[in-house]
Amino acid sequence: MDYRIIPSGNAWHSFPEELQSDTLLQTAAIDEHRRIYTRYFTDDLAANHALPIMTHAFRRLDQWRVFLLLTPWMLARLFVPDADPGLRIPEEWDAQTRSEREYQVIGPAFDLPLLTGKQRAHLNHSPVIGHYLLHPLILSMIGFSAPEEVFAAWSRVIEIRNRNLEIVRKRNPLQEEITRREFFTGAFKE
Repeated sequence: MDYRIIPSGNAWHSFPEELQSDTLLQTAAIDEHRRIYTRYFTDDLAANHALPIMTHAFRRLDQWRVFLLLTPWMLARLFVPDADPGLRIPEEWDAQTRSEREYQVIGPAFDLPLLTGKQRAHLNHSPVIGHYLLHPLILSMIGFSAPEEVFAAWSRVIEIRNRNLEIVRKRNPLQEEITRREFFTGAFKE
């Protein structure tokens, strides 16, 4: 199915009404990245041609549809908003301009405030799914032989990050308590 709608002007290009279904949006993202693969990566020695193009771990977070996208050239987290998120689109990244240019993996960076904390992601555009934000996670796929290996590697990164965050959280309350105690001890001494 061809859902291409290219608005003019410097506005956020949202995905068309036909892609309101989460499943259809993911299918459109896969189809679009297959097209990108065919056009730009089939002969690329840095791409891992044994890996498929697929989505994983779809969820909704605030106004965003968030999912992992595995391709032969990267693993990335995509943030596709339900509507214009109010981010200023640089002139060279408006929908009309991008539709006439070559594919670019990483566009301008944006800080995205979410309930889970601030995420840094890069603007991208597809004539099919519109503007979206892409957070690259793994940019070298050569060492993997199957999608399960990629997702397992990413899970290990998350586990290590979570362990480190827990260590920091355990250290911080003690440090805060000592700091408060020291503050109040010093404040009431005369």
